Order: sequence, then structure tokens, then C-alpha cells
Amino acid sequence: MKIMHVCETVTGGIATYLNNVVAEQASRPEVQAVSVLLPGDQLEEIVLPRSPALDDKVRLHAFAGEKRLQRLRHLAMRLPRAIAEDGPDVVHVHSTFAGFMCRALPVSLRGARLIYQPHGVAFDPHRITGAKRHVIQWVERALYARTDGVVAISAYEQALLAGAGMGERTQLIKNCVRDTQEPVAEGSKEDFYLFVGRFDRQKGFDQLYACWGEDRPMLKVVGGNVVDADTSFAPRDNMAFLGWLDNATLDGLIARAKALIVPSRWEGFGLVVLEAYRNATPVICSNRGALPELVRDGETGFVFDFDDFSASLASVMERFDASDQAAMGQRCRTCYEREFSPASMNTELLKLYQDNGQVYV
Repeated sequence: MKIMHVCETVTGGIATYLNNVVAEQASRPEVQAVSVLLPGDQLEEIVLPRSPALDDKVRLHAFAGEKRLQRLRHLAMRLPRAIAEDGPDVVHVHSTFAGFMCRALPVSLRGARLIYQPHGVAFDPHRITGAKRHVIQWVERALYARTDGVVAISAYEQALLAGAGMGERTQLIKNCVRDTQEPVAEGSKEDFYLFVGRFDRQKGFDQLYACWGEDRPMLKVVGGNVVDADTSFAPRDNMAFLGWLDNATLDGLIARAKALIVPSRWEGFGLVVLEAYRNATPVICSNRGALPELVRDGETGFVFDFDDFSASLASVMERFDASDQAAMGQRCRTCYEREFSPASMNTELLKLYQDNGQVYV
């Protein structure tokens, strides 16, 4: 089997996803080759283990463009040639814009199965409302006819797709993150909370910033603006802005945090939750999107009501302070090992790639 992944962008969660998927797929004996079509200025986002076997099996195709419209134009030009060069059996398309281009344009896939993975449904009602939402939903449903399979990364996302008439060929395959293989030392937790992510509206950092008063403990903030470039937040005595960090530094910071806070307005999944679980770090999250699926209230963290943000967050932080945090952290690590390994996720993906007409209900 030859697999091609197609991306309009590989920043953030999609980069993490591909780094987990590509190496694992290339290691499988039934996979002959894995290629990735991605923007040339984001090649460094793909970080794979170095080995002769992977070097022989993995190929990266780059296209130009720094802004979205430029990238989409160059993706449209590069896609037919990449398919002709590699002859994939499966074209796995990631995110809404790449999904639109690969299914709307008259590009021959030369018999390859087309798998679409939104990584966050574009018509999520927490994300968009009104007539625009209905138009996007109509477009997605029309493009569904050109799709052999759809990957939903959460039950929440699966329900949205099914409710829009796209459930027949949609399969739930939850995300994963690779293990760092560095055991978390007992007693390594420090007295600070952590936020990791973009400062854009989706991630809810503006709400967290607004309610984090002087009486709150230290909050360390990793990230920056991506979509909402004009938004700015002034430093505070109990809030340290660290910018973007490399993976190893970030992983160590997550391991030392007493808890990760994920205050998103909408979330198709939430890979940062798995990164916390991997490091035995509990999670305090909003009740939006797929987050309540991942965080078991009172067991691996706590869930607060986004619509009553300040009061509800204060309440769950009090509950967290009164909990057995070490035991909760161990439950997080156990949950990661049991449910979110790359091997199990890729086994499900390969089954979907090889499907011969099975209907998923």
C-alpha cells in the first residue's frame, strides 16, 4: 500500500498528528511508501526518527506560498504531479481547506481512495452560526460524494458530521501522541498552572486572561497569536509569557505543571490534553467540543462551564486543590497508555484505507 497525506498547512495539531502517523505507517510491512504534500516553508514541522528504513519509505513534496490563498493555488498545481509521481493507493487529506481543494477540483486520483479528515468540523455551532454555517455545511455535504471515508477525531465531531448527513462513511478514530519515554519523577510537580496554545478566539485564552486576578497562583503561558494577529496581552506578576517552545522544553514544562488549563470555545479534539496525560499532568478544561470526552471530571481533571467562565473555573480549581493530585496524575498516565498510543490509532487508519465498501454506523 502507498499512502499520500495532503495538507494546506501543518502547523499546530496537524504537525503533531503527522509526526505520529507518518513514522508509524512507514514502519508497517504492508506499507510500501508514505508521502506528504505540504507547504515548503513548513517542512521543518515534520520531525521523524532517523533510520535508513524510514528514509527509503518516506518522501516529502513541497509547494510554495506563505499565505493561505497562495498555498491553495500552489497546492492545486502540485497535487496532480505528486499523484502521478507516487501513484498512491490512498490520498489522506487533512483539514477543511485542503479537503475542499482535493475534492472540488477536477483532479484525477488515478484510482486512489480519498480519505478526508477535517481536524475540527468547519460548521461547528460554537465556531460559526447563521447562514454562513448552513452554506459551509451544504458545501461539505456536496463534497462528501467524492469522499471514500471520513475520519472523525472525536465522538463530538462524529455526531456533527452524522447530523449533517455525513455519517455513513465516517469512522471515529481518536488522535494520539507519541510517548516521550521519559518517566515522570515522583514529586516533580511545581506550584504553577499552564496554558499551551494559540491566543486566537478558538482557544479561549482571552477569557482566561480576563478572569486570572491577582489572587490567582502563577500561570505560565506557552504560545502566541496566529489567526488573531492584532490581539495582545500585557504581562502580569502572576502570569509568565514564554512564547513558543521546542517540543522537548515544552514537554518538560508540562511534566512539572500541577495542571494544564484548556479553556477553548470549540475543540474538535485537543491534542494538548494527551500531551498532559502522557506526562501525568491533570487537565482543567471547558465543557466545549470534544474536551469533556477526554477529561473525566474528578478522575483525570475537572470540567468547567464556559458560559459561566470565571465562577465555574474558580469552583473547579477549588475542587482540584482539595483532590489527591498525585493519584489523579497517575490516572492520567494510565489513560494515555491504554487509549492513545500511535500503534492503535494507525491500525484503525489502515483498516479504513483498505476498506472495500463497509458502512460505518
